[in-house]
Amino acid sequence: MILLEITMQDMQTILIIFGIVLVMLLGILVYLMSEFKSLKATVDLKRPAAPDNSLLRLQAYERLTLLADRMSLKNLVTRMHDTQYSATELAAGLIETIRTEYEHNITQQNYVNPEVWKAVTNLKEQNIYIINELTASLPPDASALDFSRTILQYTTADNAELSSIVLSAIQYEVKKLI
Repeated sequence: MILLEITMQDMQTILIIFGIVLVMLLGILVYLMSEFKSLKATVDLKRPAAPDNSLLRLQAYERLTLLADRMSLKNLVTRMHDTQYSATELAAGLIETIRTEYEHNITQQNYVNPEVWKAVTNLKEQNIYIINELTASLPPDASALDFSRTILQYTTADNAELSSIVLSAIQYEVKKLI
């Protein structure tokens, strides 16, 4: 068996070598960190500035304002009123218009507050429900004029239309952006 004898002088030499290696590694680490910071600063200067999405968001809220207004029951009836239809045909046309308007604006949800988009979706669903309920309350041979009167009476009664609440929510979000 071979015994290794390490003298005090050998131990000092090992510690000195270890110290030199440690100082060299720290020096390399400091150099690499400074190079990394320099490279990062260069990349940051070349990177285009992040786009300001506030204009896109404002445009989305404008579109949703138009959508909420166009989906209000009173405005739907006024826009689509035609005496040659039956109440059932007018109701089907109103529902189709609501769905088409909603689908046409569905991408706006990417730019607006999720709660506002949920309110718009609820407006669509509520108006379809009200149209179906009011249609069911009429006699089967009711005319479009009868149905239009029923909707207008419903909207002018104490039934607050959800569209006005949705419009208020949109206005609140817009004021936060401006």
